[in-house]
Amino acid sequence: MAEEFYHSEAVLHPIPPERHHWAFQEILRSDQYLGGYIFLDSGKPAGFVVTNRTMQHEAGGVLVWLEEIYFRPAYQGRGYGTQAIEALSEDLKGKAAAIRLEVTQENPRARALYERMGFQPVNYLQMQKTL
Repeated sequence: MAEEFYHSEAVLHPIPPERHHWAFQEILRSDQYLGGYIFLDSGKPAGFVVTNRTMQHEAGGVLVWLEEIYFRPAYQGRGYGTQAIEALSEDLKGKAAAIRLEVTQENPRARALYERMGFQPVNYLQMQKTL
């Protein structure tokens, strides 16, 4: 499903396949940084969430990045995204100060969902240096 996600309109570009393997291995190794959730519908994988933990002075403690949230097209528009964010929020109560995520400008349905769920824009331009 990660490969599907990184070839969807939700992201700006795909990533090398070996990064999916690395992330999955890290989720299995420890929950120190990455966490993962798989959502099933009648025993079939419908979607997934990947989280990333960090300390952030500005957030006032542990900040959990909602790195990836994806539901296969057949399951989109059926409330699974709302349920996933609600479950994650409940699971993190008392363990984290905030949840943060990224969304592309070209994904208005996701932006509307996140706004309904209480997320607000953070007006920072993010930058990255690949090593």
